[in-house]
Amino acid sequence: MLATLITVHGLIRWVLAALALIVLVRYATGWLGKRPFTTADRQLGAIYAGAITVQFVLGLVNLILLGVNGAFRPGVHIEHAFYGLLATGLTHMMPMFKNQPDAARFRNAFFLVLASLLLILLSVVRLRGSFLFGML
Repeated sequence: MLATLITVHGLIRWVLAALALIVLVRYATGWLGKRPFTTADRQLGAIYAGAITVQFVLGLVNLILLGVNGAFRPGVHIEHAFYGLLATGLTHMMPMFKNQPDAARFRNAFFLVLASLLLILLSVVRLRGSFLFGML
């Protein structure tokens, strides 16, 4: 069961990476194109925040199971969880800008998503040695 959950957790990172790129492109074009922040933009950010939250919770379940199975490595696993917590928190900050002008809302949300993506990349690289670990 642990191996399956770790595999699922690893595969979801690709979904998150793709979703983050979609959100980044959408927010960048909204910001630079000076278009209004729509319900679709808000929903896309919420989907990303929800997906990263699911990933974080799945990671916590993995940590518990790693501990039960004696495979828990405190240094790297706690660091990985900490980066995941930070990335998750950043994505949930996007609604904080709902009263800002549209350009500022796009800009701020863009940088929050970018920061969360960079934290995810750093987290995986620090844990696995490469973002592509196990895929090539």
